[in-house]
Amino acid sequence: MKLMKTIAGPFNRRQLKRPPTLLTLLLLIDCCLAAPRALTTGPVSAVPPPEGRTRSRANPQANVEPELMEDEPEPSFEQTAANVSAFEGQRVYLPCRVHNLGDKVVSWMRSRDLHILTSGQYTFSSDERFQPQHLAGSDAWTLQLDQVKKSDAGRYECQVNTEPKMMYAVQLIVRGYESTAPVAAIMGPREQRVPAGSTISLKCVITSPYQTRPIKGVQWFRDNRLLTFQAARGGINVETVTGTAQTFTEATLANLTWRDTGKYSCRPTEGKSDTIALYVEDGEHSEAMQRDAVYAASAAAVRSAELISLFTTFLNIFLCSSIRKLAVFC
Repeated sequence: MKLMKTIAGPFNRRQLKRPPTLLTLLLLIDCCLAAPRALTTGPVSAVPPPEGRTRSRANPQANVEPELMEDEPEPSFEQTAANVSAFEGQRVYLPCRVHNLGDKVVSWMRSRDLHILTSGQYTFSSDERFQPQHLAGSDAWTLQLDQVKKSDAGRYECQVNTEPKMMYAVQLIVRGYESTAPVAAIMGPREQRVPAGSTISLKCVITSPYQTRPIKGVQWFRDNRLLTFQAARGGINVETVTGTAQTFTEATLANLTWRDTGKYSCRPTEGKSDTIALYVEDGEHSEAMQRDAVYAASAAAVRSAELISLFTTFLNIFLCSSIRKLAVFC
């Protein structure tokens, strides 16, 4: 009854005199069962909201994890040859390798006049000897220079358009053949004329006084075509004797025809080559040239006679006019 009074509280006594109903009894039983559970169970923790859905009232930014953005690696140069040497007339390559290029562009610039030679895979120089060399997906951005001259020597810069700009310098050194490279010389005049059907031997000496080993090899060319590859011609023989300081080579051509006319070059695999011109005069061509020579001589004699006759006539007229002035009969 005491418990009933406590729960009833503000109800009047008339209500308390009523017998307890079934619903009241069920409520009492439920309260008795829930009380021990509340005492033995630990503090109730709130279920955290799904990640990224809500924020703390005290600090709205507390429950938001910042997005971590990975910085892209910056371009970098690979250490390649900083000094490149070449002989006059050779093809030279200036190396440049760039890692992590991304969307940047590689350019080559000549330092002495700040002239942009190439940008990407395009050439910006009117000098067609400069060409960029690059394979898709490669880190190599090479500058190619054909027929190098002594005036090409100097500093070249491989640049990347970062901020600030990145640069890798390459020094080009150009040497003349008179320094250390072997030099070829074909014996005889620069122009040689021979009749058809004859045989000619072209002799060449390659001098290499600054080398302690023989040259790697020497080849003969006709109009920039390898002479020994002209198998259809036949009658060609090449003999070479190599030495430390000098190498001798001789090319012999038999049964010459007018088709053998051309420029013949003695070209060592390293060093400076030499070239002469060979003219093969066919029999018909020789007779025609002789006839032309006779006609030219005859024409020259006729012109000389005409000039002498004309000079004599003018001289007589001049003398007669002078004598008349002196009142002497002519």
